[in-house]
Amino acid sequence: MSMRTPIRHGEILLLPVATVPSGESEQVTSCIVGHSESGHHHVLESDQVFAQIVAMNGDLFVDLPTETPLRHHKNHQQHRELTVPAGTWKVVRKTEFDIRSTVAPRRFVAD
Repeated sequence: MSMRTPIRHGEILLLPVATVPSGESEQVTSCIVGHSESGHHHVLESDQVFAQIVAMNGDLFVDLPTETPLRHHKNHQQHRELTVPAGTWKVVRKTEFDIRSTVAPRRFVAD
């Protein structure tokens, strides 16, 4: 088995994990791993069924039996299509891993 490394796809980060967490599992052939307000979702799409797991704490995981394409649905491809290796992955959205996205306190200037 080759080493799996984190995969960045726009505002989505896929982190390889060793085990499938317990939670609500669903067998799917596509999984939106990143929602976009403009409808340009990041989607794992496969001919093969794979498990989409929502862990007890709400984290999203996917368990891929084979290499699976990760596509960015948009009129023009903003992010290149990636192939995600087989295995279990934790889906992390940018707001969760970008420390700079934390809201800074607003400062009001008196007139």
